[in-house]
Amino acid sequence: MTQKQIVDVNFSELMSRLLDLLSPKERDVVERRFSLGGNKKETLDKIGKSYSITRERVRQIEAVAIKKLARISMDPSMRQIHNLAYEILCDHGRVMAEDQLVSEMLKNMANAKKLDTNAIKLAMRVSDRMTKQEKNQFYRPFWRTSELSLMDVKTVIKGIQKIMRKQGDVMNVEDITEKLEGKYPQEMVNSVLYVDWSFKRIDDQWGLTTWRHINPRSIKDKITIVFKNTGKPLHFTEIVNHVLSDFDAKKMVTHQAIHNELIRHDEFVLVGRGVYALSEWGLPSGTVCDLIKQVLEENGEPMKRQEIINSVLKKRDIRVGTISLNLQKYPFFRRVGRAVYEYAGELDNRRRHKKAQAKKAAKAE
Repeated sequence: MTQKQIVDVNFSELMSRLLDLLSPKERDVVERRFSLGGNKKETLDKIGKSYSITRERVRQIEAVAIKKLARISMDPSMRQIHNLAYEILCDHGRVMAEDQLVSEMLKNMANAKKLDTNAIKLAMRVSDRMTKQEKNQFYRPFWRTSELSLMDVKTVIKGIQKIMRKQGDVMNVEDITEKLEGKYPQEMVNSVLYVDWSFKRIDDQWGLTTWRHINPRSIKDKITIVFKNTGKPLHFTEIVNHVLSDFDAKKMVTHQAIHNELIRHDEFVLVGRGVYALSEWGLPSGTVCDLIKQVLEENGEPMKRQEIINSVLKKRDIRVGTISLNLQKYPFFRRVGRAVYEYAGELDNRRRHKKAQAKKAAKAE
């Protein structure tokens, strides 16, 4: 990016000269439409009602006013503003979201903290080298150089969307640019990602807002994202805290609702006391006690304490002390030698079964 000279413009004086070109009604419409003087931006409908005219008539008044303001577009102060905006646009692929463009401009302007950003936006509107695209259901408000058509921007957007749908997961800007096979510079790709509503940034990567793992629509989606982000089993309390803090909830999510989703869907599995994981991770369900029981049953004979610990650790990452505590805590893990254990519960069941069969045989005789 080229080094830019600091632009020093008296905006108060410039705005005064601009607005003096307008009729009282035109001036009022422009001030209300561009939020000048610290006032909130007003809609065409609201302004129209105050004058008892249609929205379209207000739009016409605004358009005529902008044309009048263009008469002083060659003013030295205006040219400084236009040149700065144009240079920044060119550095960023000739297209930028409005907030980003204004932010970059302020970095190169004197007394930036005192400047009215809405005055900057109005000054840019009278340039024939740049075109603004208003905010709508498809785009955030953005600017492009006049030689770059809206169709050009749409083509880049469609290209990125196609690549993302094929990838099926988030991508960084470098990878997206590479997949586009050099058709567009990385600066343009990066700028376009901020322009279209269909893209969403997650850390340093981008995805499509239609994806549930990017734009969750349900509690289940949010829980899944929490597990994906942490990459490990979590206690119910941790899951609740993440769901409540990591996402902007339109309505309050209760602990019970989260618990219901965890036990309702096969995608989640209980892997400990209050600890859950994604079933796709392949972790065995159940408590530590259940895992020890499973290990002893699979082995079919008594095992040394360290053998039990090693076998349980292969199934799940658990503290060794927790495994030892469970071996000592439950009476059905019977010690049959020096640090050697068997699962007595299954043995007792077999013994009871044998006794029942023996009694049945005795009666038959």
